[in-house]
Amino acid sequence: MAVFNDALRVRLGELVAQHGRGLLQEPHRIEGLLRDASAGRSGSDLHLLMQGLKTGIPVQLLDDLNRGLPLSGILQRLVQRLEEAHISPQAARWCVDSWCIALGIELPLESPTHRTGKIPKETGFPIHPQPPPEQRVWTDPIMGMTFHWIPDGTFLMGDLFDEGNSDEQPVHEVTLDAFWMGKHPVTQGEWRRVMGSNPAYCKRGDDHPVEQVSWDDVQQFLAKLNGMGPNQFRLPTEAEWEYACRSGGETERYSGGNDPDPVAWYVQNSDESTHPVGQKAPNGLGLHDMSGHVWEWCADWFDEMAYAKRGAHTKNPLSQNDASGDHVLRGGSWSDHPKYIRAAFRDWGRSDYRGYDYGFRLVRIH
Repeated sequence: MAVFNDALRVRLGELVAQHGRGLLQEPHRIEGLLRDASAGRSGSDLHLLMQGLKTGIPVQLLDDLNRGLPLSGILQRLVQRLEEAHISPQAARWCVDSWCIALGIELPLESPTHRTGKIPKETGFPIHPQPPPEQRVWTDPIMGMTFHWIPDGTFLMGDLFDEGNSDEQPVHEVTLDAFWMGKHPVTQGEWRRVMGSNPAYCKRGDDHPVEQVSWDDVQQFLAKLNGMGPNQFRLPTEAEWEYACRSGGETERYSGGNDPDPVAWYVQNSDESTHPVGQKAPNGLGLHDMSGHVWEWCADWFDEMAYAKRGAHTKNPLSQNDASGDHVLRGGSWSDHPKYIRAAFRDWGRSDYRGYDYGFRLVRIH
């Protein structure tokens, strides 16, 4: 049963004690230090702490205490502020409590800090082998989403450059059936046409990728989208995602090459925001934005030992029914450093968590 990462907030407290409260004015520095402390594995808890910082939680907390307001009322208001930003009550309270601890503020005894966890339901995931089409690019006539044909093949999955984490090893051989992959991550305009709302953190235009959506939200989106016409869609598996990201299994550090700048929006060039999809160079399969821009949900439940369990060769792998309730995230985002937007880097998030840079792209089933 998954719980929140309390070691992460202990480290946050150590950083504030070491560098002083002026560190609160350097969110990217805090995020980098916390990522390094967790060996690059952020999960959703680091994103949650950073969203609390960017929402002004620690500054408001200190200001209200200096005004003599009671702590219980302050906590209640700050939790409510995060809930209004589409964060679950348990996650919101953990975030506020974490910033209290980091700032040396003693919490009320009744303060809850852990969630009970949940196991996502069985998806009944299908692989649908398809014959090669005459045209390798297809546009959905209802939504206008463009998909590229990804031919079947066998590739080496994992950290080919010996620079990643242990969960990117061992490198192993994977065979995949052909599939259709979205040219871009799903945009804010596409989400709104299906769901009637726009949950994005960076509301810069319909052609920007949608984000601040949870894995559970994506399942609701898919249910509605798949009821709108004859064509059906799903999330990619983690193996499909990496194969497509690396231009069909090429030896590439990022999606389209070994230099992030031409192919990715990341912390050094994004200006702290998303951008219209498709502005960066495509990879060898014509896909855009698979490195950086927004993290992309995959169908798999996260399993740190997934690669070790598979053996030397596997076909159409999918990790399912992990009791942690965590799902795989791939690709990194506009707020990440180059080592986190690598094609092989693996991250995860709870199925109900709406990260401010969590998005997705789709696979067309038929």
